[in-house]
Amino acid sequence: MKQSLGLLLLLFANLASAQFIEHEERDKRYPIPASFVRGTTNQVGMFTHMAEITPTCKVAKSSAPVPLPSAPRDLSNTKYELIFNYTLKEHLEKNNVMGLAFVRDGKVIDQHYQYERRADDLFASFSSGKSITSILIGIALDEGAIASLEDPVSKYTDRINQSSYSKIKIRSLLRMASGIPFTEPNTAKGDSTEFDESLRKNSTSSVPKALNQWQRTSFNEGKKFNYASIETAVLAEVIRGATGKSICQYTQEKLWGPIGAESDAFWETDSEGNVLGHSGFNATQLDYAKVAVMLANMGEINGRRVLSAEYIDQATNVERQPEGFKYDQADKLSGYGYQFWLQKSTGRYAMVGSYGQYVFVDRDSKSVLVVHTADPVRVNGMRTLRSRRLFDSLIKATNP
Repeated sequence: MKQSLGLLLLLFANLASAQFIEHEERDKRYPIPASFVRGTTNQVGMFTHMAEITPTCKVAKSSAPVPLPSAPRDLSNTKYELIFNYTLKEHLEKNNVMGLAFVRDGKVIDQHYQYERRADDLFASFSSGKSITSILIGIALDEGAIASLEDPVSKYTDRINQSSYSKIKIRSLLRMASGIPFTEPNTAKGDSTEFDESLRKNSTSSVPKALNQWQRTSFNEGKKFNYASIETAVLAEVIRGATGKSICQYTQEKLWGPIGAESDAFWETDSEGNVLGHSGFNATQLDYAKVAVMLANMGEINGRRVLSAEYIDQATNVERQPEGFKYDQADKLSGYGYQFWLQKSTGRYAMVGSYGQYVFVDRDSKSVLVVHTADPVRVNGMRTLRSRRLFDSLIKATNP
């Protein structure tokens, strides 16, 4: 018995050593920068190790994890049309895709990983994380911690009273419609770069301090869409103040635990431990998929309700958005809800992040597509359109 136990322990030790060596060799081929670097050639290593190179707080996995069931089917030859006709396999190759997962009816249909990435890697969300912040706002509203989306920020936090954003309504922030001037260009530096880098490249960074420095007059609040990452950072302050809990703690208790997340996730923080909110959520592909499955099922997963159907509909139904936020109004070929990008079809929407991070949801077919890329281009409309077309084709290919 002792000899058998000794052999078993030796086997586990050798396996652990082999995995360490494998990871070490992989990281030589795909180096991990020492810190967040814009425009680095080491996108793959950085985008799957952000939790190691930036300050973070942990969102613990569920105490009762629930894996998504599988119904495997090779969809590699599924084709879509957009100037050139690409198959799923060609899309992976031509768009720097690190990981892709297609889920339908809560079942994993097809998965692909490139650049030696694996199912247990944590993928950076960038602005896809804004949708996670919106979900947390919805949960706080459902629970009564937030009384109304018409309330001003100042009702829930006094940490940013010097900021013009303290006077803005929560709903206006969800819609990126504070009316406060803020520039976030696709390539050239703007207010967004100044704000983001004040938090990422500062050893004494502070979200409240950074927000208090923004003092500008609001014009026509709630009337016009203007993409501004800073407004999601304000929403994170609202969650912290309204619930009395850190964002990581609240995410774990109200989202990560209930969806049955199988792996720890990480939120990026400032030097004081405040979650950035507008960016910086890191999780596995299939845990992102579980969030999307919950949304596709109008707030339910694993037999329990996580978020109200009413909030999801307000946040994602393109027909319920006011003028200026509908399809092809907020942006070309897009509408905007509560931190979600909306497509023309009701119930079709996406979480979207820089450099090609996507979580697509289709409510009618209960389909989900999770894509994480290492694209060197931060914003690429053609890449987004290709990904949408791919999602359409995967849904059609798996229709009964």
